[in-house]
Amino acid sequence: MPNALTLFKSNCMLSDSWLQAFDAHTVAVQGNLVITTPNMHFVPEFHHFEEEDLQARADGRFGIIDCFQWPQSYDDSFCHAVCIPRKEGFPFPHPLYWAWFTPSRDDLKSIPGNSFPVGMLAPDKVDGLQSLLKLAEQRVRDYRKDQPDRGQIIYSRLLYLRHAIARLKSHPLTFRDLLIFVTDAQRLFLDIYSYIDWVLITQPHTTFGVHHEVNLGWMGGFAQSSDICEKLFCAGVPAWYVRASAYIPPKMMVVEPVLLTRLDHIIIAMYAEGRKICPFEVIYHGQGGRNRHTHIRCLYAGTTYQDPESDKSSQPSSSSSRPASGPKLSALGKAPKQKGKQRHRPYFIEARPTQSGESRDKWKDPETPFLPPPNLHWDGAMKTAIKDESRVRTPYVIDWGYRFPEPALLIGPKLPERLQLYLANWLAARPLWIGRVDHGPPHTYPTPQLWCNFLGSVPPVQPQSSKGKEPDGKSLTATEKGKRAMWDLFSDDLLETQGDIFSPEGVVEFRGEQVSITSLATPPSLLVQKITWELFELGFWYELRDLDRYLARGCWNNDAVGREQLLHSIFVGEAGLVMWSESFPSENYGLWNNTLMGCLPYLENFWRLLCDWDDVPPCLTTPLTSDNFTDTYSWEVRRAAATFYIQTFFDHFGRPPIVPHSLPMQS
Repeated sequence: MPNALTLFKSNCMLSDSWLQAFDAHTVAVQGNLVITTPNMHFVPEFHHFEEEDLQARADGRFGIIDCFQWPQSYDDSFCHAVCIPRKEGFPFPHPLYWAWFTPSRDDLKSIPGNSFPVGMLAPDKVDGLQSLLKLAEQRVRDYRKDQPDRGQIIYSRLLYLRHAIARLKSHPLTFRDLLIFVTDAQRLFLDIYSYIDWVLITQPHTTFGVHHEVNLGWMGGFAQSSDICEKLFCAGVPAWYVRASAYIPPKMMVVEPVLLTRLDHIIIAMYAEGRKICPFEVIYHGQGGRNRHTHIRCLYAGTTYQDPESDKSSQPSSSSSRPASGPKLSALGKAPKQKGKQRHRPYFIEARPTQSGESRDKWKDPETPFLPPPNLHWDGAMKTAIKDESRVRTPYVIDWGYRFPEPALLIGPKLPERLQLYLANWLAARPLWIGRVDHGPPHTYPTPQLWCNFLGSVPPVQPQSSKGKEPDGKSLTATEKGKRAMWDLFSDDLLETQGDIFSPEGVVEFRGEQVSITSLATPPSLLVQKITWELFELGFWYELRDLDRYLARGCWNNDAVGREQLLHSIFVGEAGLVMWSESFPSENYGLWNNTLMGCLPYLENFWRLLCDWDDVPPCLTTPLTSDNFTDTYSWEVRRAAATFYIQTFFDHFGRPPIVPHSLPMQS
């Protein structure tokens, strides 16, 4: 097949200053296409017209069609992509080196006492990514000073970057997910960096007729018209003009014909666990252009506000094996069916038989030394809620299952060995499950019975049904079905070499504290109160999130970033709603701060969120200010907010919510 070396003659006597956009400093041939560039010494392969899968590869990036590591076709909606920095221009120890760093398995630091293959990104790697955040924050500050009327879009990307790196700092992850979170953060940084370069440097230079020196540190792009090529050429952007051979001028000036530059350094292999290929999901299939640019910028960590049942082709998830969209959680995909004429009723006062045979009213805490003290506002609102089942809106639009085990269920067993099993199972599974709920929730959350089955049993590494013929579902007991459902939830993340979630002689961890498994048979009350206090907090946070995503869905559709930031601002902490690795608080904070001015900003944000719901009571319509926020008014607002939330929650979930409690009394 002919190539540029045989089709074109070089003319080294030509000066670059003589070249126009449609001339060739270098020229190469790709099939029936001739690709020329007026300002570069090489011609990269062009991947645009073929319909290809946008799918993360073994390094968490998108291979040859990834605009963050290979030039793509210019698009007006993503014009700044041509200013993405080139990896080759920023080797270590340059600060931008971290924008292309790829974590290895050695960078996943295991969590002591946890037998799940999850861990934290190594601190030195987190520091490297945080250096990108600091650089981006400084550039955005400078940009907003220079462009005071612009910057909201890029500031939103900065908020996402801040959250993504905080998540990497505090989130338990499998290595597979770690790749996605790292590359998501890197793409966010490069998007911010290139956008500011485009607006401040490139855009002012796009005046035709004035050619600026090419910036070899930019990615550049392919142009399919001479106007676009001229625009990039004038601005000093690496430009490659793509034409069919029939449109090449017979007297085109050519300095040097070359062979195509191949993408040998780009990873195209699929992700694998050992010898098992575990490909990431395909998030887009089609030609290059605007759709590909759009999908490659969508964040795995930022799409949990969408209904997981929606059309997968429209979900902007990147590349992780998300439980919400995969087949692994089919056993949790539907609520258990009732026999005969019974219909499933999420309770208005649901009773659950305990080991001693009594029933439990879930609208109030049981008498036990293992639960933290109730919060007066929430406890009072639980007592006064209208529990009429006719108020419940059916069919249920929001999943009424439990994001986390009910605190009272966790400490329900009467026998010491059963209590030990429940606590140990939860502490071992806790980091992984919190991560799942935060960034990859299942189709349907577990019911109390499923939680009970999981906490009361230690699933084997491989369920019996996974070998040989699948047993008839009707032959399984309810407990076996529950175990199989929970196996579907955790199976891929259990260590293959270990038969139990935890070692009976080992330790588990809770917020940096090493806890021996044997001690959980007769656990210290303070430790269990801390564990259940955290479950109350997590249950409230994530139930509030899901309820708001339904009731304020218009706000989420219009400004998902702003809404998520408002939700996060109700709570203390830099990692969004994730809290599992932070030190246990020593005093009430945030909404429950003991000082008026300490709680005001958090209560004001909670008030702002509730005001977007329907049927807000009049007492919650008055803005909160430091002038009107007295002790009496603070009490009224907190009580009204708690009452409104609990009633609204019951009306949509058909059950009592999980509500915050006061901190355990430290001895």
